[in-house]
Amino acid sequence: MSPYSAAPPREILAGVYQWTVAWHRYPLESYLVDTDDGVIAIDPQDLSPTALQGVLSRVRHVILTNHFHERAAAIWRHRFDAPVWAPAGDVGDLETLTPDHVFSDDTELPGGLQAIGLGGISAGEHALFSSENRGVLFVGDALGTTSYWTHGEGELGAHPRMRPPAPLRKLLDLNFTSIAVGHGEPILDQAKVALAAYLESAGDR
Repeated sequence: MSPYSAAPPREILAGVYQWTVAWHRYPLESYLVDTDDGVIAIDPQDLSPTALQGVLSRVRHVILTNHFHERAAAIWRHRFDAPVWAPAGDVGDLETLTPDHVFSDDTELPGGLQAIGLGGISAGEHALFSSENRGVLFVGDALGTTSYWTHGEGELGAHPRMRPPAPLRKLLDLNFTSIAVGHGEPILDQAKVALAAYLESAGDR
């Protein structure tokens, strides 16, 4: 089990579950997404097998947004016999496993998820886009909603190593209303408006 204290998982959107593990610098978020290809774990920390049993029994894939979010992927692969997908650009930096699959922008991911390469934090960092629930973006490190990312200037901000945040502008080409970040509470409505406002205010900073 994780050495950190985890809050109970909760369903934040239809078929999308989030749980948080406390860390001294900022919270660590993980997600489960129920899809036609089974349940997909995104950047998972460990979770008690007795939590969400009806959901966990259908876990079929693990997808990492970047190598820093390797977390408990090896445990999930072992426990659920679920292959791990990792960004091609980050494979050499993984520490506890060799992924079963690598992906880039043009890879057909399970569950109809779309990968969008961002770089910046790591060579392989990708956002993951789901068209369900009026569009959801899963962003591991490039964006966050805690003070380390926002500096108290709004509800959403870019990682310090993603500033200036010009590479994030491509995300505005997608149709989404929610952003589920790797650190901090997700934005579940008007997230595209929040991202556009942040990018406009950030400019070249």
